Amino acid sequence: MRYLCLCLILCAGAAHADCWKPVPSPKSLVFSASQAGAPFPGEFKSYTASLCLDPKDAARNRLEVQVDVGSVDTGLPEMDDALKGEDFFDQPRWPQAKFISDSLKQVSPGRYSVTGKLTVRGVTKPVTVPFSFAPAADGKQARLEAKLTLKRLDYGIGQGEWGDTQWVGDPVDLVFSVNFVPADR
Repeated sequence: MRYLCLCLILCAGAAHADCWKPVPSPKSLVFSASQAGAPFPGEFKSYTASLCLDPKDAARNRLEVQVDVGSVDTGLPEMDDALKGEDFFDQPRWPQAKFISDSLKQVSPGRYSVTGKLTVRGVTKPVTVPFSFAPAADGKQARLEAKLTLKRLDYGIGQGEWGDTQWVGDPVDLVFSVNFVPADR
């Protein structure tokens, strides 16, 4: 019986992925679009995520992210209210944007590629995002860096007059610079 218990404990320990949770900080989830040809930056201040990387079994790797679209901050309260409104994020109806990975694989040391489904405003599309992930030597923290360009109109962001790309550009760059710490096991 002792041998069976020891095997179960060892197997369970060997089979777990290293899971991480973010430590949200200013400018860790930022975006840049264009308005009337000029750059238009902002950030999302509230989000949660879970990243699990299993060095022995890539099928166990996963990334899930939930962003509170109501936490959008451009530094302009009037613009923030417009972005939360019906023409853009429609935050009362769709309070979160979500990403759930389908596959996540290491492409080289410290470099990964994650493919999954991004849902914004009730529209779900597949996306692939390359990212770097660098744990500190002590294993107590790590840094994830990524960049993704989306077309806002693919997700219905910009209804009515805001669907015209003359005033608000269609491409939106998202930049992630997120600190992670080990998740509780």
